Amino acid sequence: MKTKDLLTIATAALGTATLTVAFHAGPLLSGNDANPLTATIAKPKLAANGVEMTLSAADGRDFKAGDQPAFELRASNTLNQPSDVVICATLSASAPVSLMSRVMPIPSVLWREQLPLALGPNETKVLTLAARTNLPANSAFSVSLSQVAQVGEATAAGNPGIVVLRFSTVPPVAAPAYADATAARAALIAARR
Repeated sequence: MKTKDLLTIATAALGTATLTVAFHAGPLLSGNDANPLTATIAKPKLAANGVEMTLSAADGRDFKAGDQPAFELRASNTLNQPSDVVICATLSASAPVSLMSRVMPIPSVLWREQLPLALGPNETKVLTLAARTNLPANSAFSVSLSQVAQVGEATAAGNPGIVVLRFSTVPPVAAPAYADATAARAALIAARR
């Protein structure tokens, strides 16, 4: 390559970088944020009849294939009067999303449990829910909470509730080591010359 070509390339790159910095509206951050403007809910909760409920893995466990998961349900009555609510906890599993597929995998229900909760004014209860099923390997899981209509009331159609917990038994994919990636890049550059 001639010196004049290198100078032209360097000038074009410097000009592009200058324009990018000058006209970029936000801060320059590196990362893999798909949509940095969306809000992230740190601890999702279901609110029904003045009762706020959260769910987490019992004892802070990380679940693996073959485990029977247990969850800790924390229900807090935010009212100054007693409150009753019936909730449904559902554990669903689906195959991991394939990059080659055009359709999303359909989840299947592995476990479902309905719980009637009666709480006094400003009372908090912590319950352990044990799913009596073994977790399959290579699956993505979601646990949702939803309110169940009281006896005598019509059930609301399409009330999926909210997803309060997600986990997976898909083994992590090993990323190539930095040295391997650097060697591959050097070999590619050498081959172009």
